[in-house]
Amino acid sequence: MPTTAMEACLQRVHRALLDDTSGEVAGYIPELATVDPAPFGIAIATVDGHVHGVGDDRSEFTIQSISKPFVYGIALDDHGVERVLERVGVEPSGEAFNSIVMDERNNRPMNPMVNAGAIACAAMVRGDGLDERRRRVLDTFARYAGRPLTVDRAVAESERRTGHRNRAIAYLELSTGMIDEPVEEHLDLYFDQCSIRVTARDLAMMAATLANGGVNPVTGERPLEPENVARVLSVMATCGMYDWSGEWMFRIGLPAKSGVGGGIIAVLPGQFGMGTFSPRLDEFGNSVRGVRACEEVVDLLNLHMLDATATAAPVVSRRYTAAEVSSRRVRRAGDAELIRRSGAAVTVLQLQGDLFFATAERLVRTIEHVGDDTRVVVLDARRTGRATAGAVALLAVLHEVPRQGPTLLLAGAGDGLIDALAAEGGAWPAEHLFADVDLALEWAEDLVLAELAPAAAATEADVADGIDLLVRLDADDRAALAPLLVTEHYDAGQHILREGEPADRLCLLVEGRASGIVRIGEGDAAHDRRVRTFGPGTLFGEAAVLEGGVRPTDVVADAACTVLSLGRDALTDLEATRPEVYAHLLAGLARSLSELLHQAVDELRALGD
Repeated sequence: MPTTAMEACLQRVHRALLDDTSGEVAGYIPELATVDPAPFGIAIATVDGHVHGVGDDRSEFTIQSISKPFVYGIALDDHGVERVLERVGVEPSGEAFNSIVMDERNNRPMNPMVNAGAIACAAMVRGDGLDERRRRVLDTFARYAGRPLTVDRAVAESERRTGHRNRAIAYLELSTGMIDEPVEEHLDLYFDQCSIRVTARDLAMMAATLANGGVNPVTGERPLEPENVARVLSVMATCGMYDWSGEWMFRIGLPAKSGVGGGIIAVLPGQFGMGTFSPRLDEFGNSVRGVRACEEVVDLLNLHMLDATATAAPVVSRRYTAAEVSSRRVRRAGDAELIRRSGAAVTVLQLQGDLFFATAERLVRTIEHVGDDTRVVVLDARRTGRATAGAVALLAVLHEVPRQGPTLLLAGAGDGLIDALAAEGGAWPAEHLFADVDLALEWAEDLVLAELAPAAAATEADVADGIDLLVRLDADDRAALAPLLVTEHYDAGQHILREGEPADRLCLLVEGRASGIVRIGEGDAAHDRRVRTFGPGTLFGEAAVLEGGVRPTDVVADAACTVLSLGRDALTDLEATRPEVYAHLLAGLARSLSELLHQAVDELRALGD
């Protein structure tokens, strides 16, 4: 599969940290002392169930202390918050993960993230014997991860043989009434829960389940009751990184938990979960590259939990194609039909609301899955609000991902978003930025036509015989009209028709391009608006000629133009001398006007307003 924009962001972080070999693997557990220190994986799972991973994101390792918040959740579900608070506190200890310091005033461990609290939580897992209790833990973890998980028996046995400090903690807790018998069974369960095998992708999905209110975003299963999700995340935020929790919250700002197996999970509620894996640890027992990866991703995508953003909502409010809503450019019938038949070759995504990580990630994913037939995607940004640095980084990286995807155009964006994209190293070329959607649509249609009919596009100047109105007439009719047509030439910027002038002729554009422009407003507030663009083979001025009166708009040459002009007096003579030719001409004009009306109706239906 091609690299996604989100994966490109993660790859950027992964490459930047790959050479960092500082830290040591956990040597106090014999099985962990022998693990390969090199693997490094990063994964992010969104609350709508999409997982993006890079590096060794599928390599298995033991979950270790990352199991603690999930078992704490089991204890809360089994016993309720008041009963659990009697046995385990929620205060940061400021001590190492294996500290024996207790809350002596309340006769309980300080919190469920240190070993003493985790052992007390394991003791509260209900079940008839070790096997049933272990199955409950594994089943719960599997519902978080969305797949079956297993215990690494070698690591579990290694922890049992060498877990003397944990055994001392457990018996101290028994002696003070913090836990009850059977102590050895509680310890065995604790060693087993720490030895469950996971990947960075599993951790990302487990974290995303917490971010999604306790519901797995893919399977829809609920491993944790909704009222306990905030409690688990609160303790992760204050205690999850041991005696480095305060600095973690200051720097990264996400509820998190680390494990000496090299994993870290981080949660942004309502948006995503993140999992990392790298076995080398710092002096606090946290993965060196994992901590740095979380910090880099948060900085790159502006994800600190306390940087307030709105809840993620669908950012694409409407989607349509050029086959449904075309540009204002009036094209020859053959070209217009090619665009209609091209289907989704040009797709417009109408955006709304603020752009931050979750909304931008959904938008990027939408773009990446528009379909193989789409050649151009136009982002209509007129209704967007603020764009965070993280959203801009994701949009910018779309142009950095090597792929055969559609050309991306941005239309109607505010100066803030355009300037921010420009600051990202010019990732969006200036020719892909448009003041309005219509200009972007016209550019996209030209691109598609050049691919669908390159020969016709290359000889567009030689179209006198391809003018729609004349093509619809037979040879005799054209012969009768030929002496009445006057050839006129206009330079770029010159008026072909002027608003308010007598409507005394219709024009057939042979070569060049012209725009119909209407003046809106009065005084200093007055401004021009382009209402139509005319290309070779099309006509304009017909409605006013048929009705008489004066011109309602200007028509100005955008480039040097050649026009065949048919005056009103000549039409009157034609009606008197060749009524059958006049009737055929009126029928052709009526057909042109009817096509414009049908186009307007189709656009109203597609846009819904």
